[in-house]
Amino acid sequence: MDAKEYFSNVNGKGFLATANAQGEINIAIYSRPQVQKDGSFVFGMTDRLTHTNLQENANAVYAFAEERGFGGRRFYLHKTKEETSGPLLDEIRAMTDKYVHPGAGKLVKFIVHFRVDRELPLICEKCSGNHTQHLCEIAGSERFDLIKELAKKPDFMCMNCGRMADNRASLCNPMAMEDIPASH
Repeated sequence: MDAKEYFSNVNGKGFLATANAQGEINIAIYSRPQVQKDGSFVFGMTDRLTHTNLQENANAVYAFAEERGFGGRRFYLHKTKEETSGPLLDEIRAMTDKYVHPGAGKLVKFIVHFRVDRELPLICEKCSGNHTQHLCEIAGSERFDLIKELAKKPDFMCMNCGRMADNRASLCNPMAMEDIPASH
């Protein structure tokens, strides 16, 4: 997937999860990354817990939840370098002032670069078949007439998102209704 194109065309919210050397986890709301030509991600950071954790543990996960439906992506990241000055820092500070709050940009102290090691869907790690034909993806594009057609007499339930459909091919992780344990 072309991450630069993806983030240019999708609205939603992002979260960056980090952990310190002892494995204590932190998660924070983060804007979409600046995607570089080589596919690496860059984030502006304040001098807070996320940045502190990255000094001890270079691994992080950026999760992006799309505005509609259950779509989104998870990016497994590894910090490669950090900057405390330069035109990219100035650009991110200006964007922070514009989109967060005037004056908030001065809190951005670091530009942190990440290599993307792995990318997965937000909720469908177990996905069989053609994902573009699955109800979770169709719901994100607001094709509700098609959803109604595919779920008239549902015999299957997706064990990822709970959607139901007539045919298992319309779901990422289908299970026949009669096989679903009572605890679900």
